[in-house]
Amino acid sequence: MARPQGRAETCPIHGPAGAGCHRASSSPRLAGMDHRVLGVVGASGGLGVSTLAVALAVRATPLVGATVAVDGSPEGGALDVTACVEHVPGLRWPDLAAAEGRIDGAALLHELPADGPARVLAGRGRQPPDAVVEAALAGLAAVCGLVVVDLGGSLARAAACTDVLLVVGCTARQLADGAGVAERLHELPLPAALVLRLRRGDAVTPEEVAAHLDLPLADTLRDDPRARVDAERARPPGTRDSGPLAGLVDLVLAGPRPS
Repeated sequence: MARPQGRAETCPIHGPAGAGCHRASSSPRLAGMDHRVLGVVGASGGLGVSTLAVALAVRATPLVGATVAVDGSPEGGALDVTACVEHVPGLRWPDLAAAEGRIDGAALLHELPADGPARVLAGRGRQPPDAVVEAALAGLAAVCGLVVVDLGGSLARAAACTDVLLVVGCTARQLADGAGVAERLHELPLPAALVLRLRRGDAVTPEEVAAHLDLPLADTLRDDPRARVDAERARPPGTRDSGPLAGLVDLVLAGPRPS
């Protein structure tokens, strides 16, 4: 996959010649914005966590203004592929590796790739230092109505979030994985809710799983055969106004945060 090109020689994030970031974000339009940082974590692989993260950012834009989907595992993520913007020029996590101090969230947001309403900060290659990741998330949270962090299968970045969605499957192994992640979530001072990935023939009910994990049920997510077709046609998740994914996302965004 070719590396995106086209970044200006003087970058508003790094300054001239890649100098460390130093500008703090400030904007009068921040008053009254929500500034939610929603983490999405999968108890097991293959549950559609990245798809859900992108769809949340895409569908939230008309409701809260600026949104961004962020790879919470910068060393291994490819969220720009999920969002169908891997070909679009813009900054990725490795471009921020030399940043120092506070990061101007508005300038960073402007430099991120987008093909539609939501922007994406994707991982690709070398992971920046933890301090840079934390500064970037803080800067983006200051200027965005919603930051969605794709946590993958780890809670390592959960502390940067205001609340978390845990996605769990219904097989015996997936439920066991879900119990392990839920136990760690209960140890964090962080509101969390459950998204249950249902497939035809699953024997358990959503209410049973929610009670077993001691988490409020946000909603269920069923398979949508159109998702694969959309990906092949470079249609980002969340752009359809109907279907299981849109229904789940709209319910999450319209409902109260878990407490």
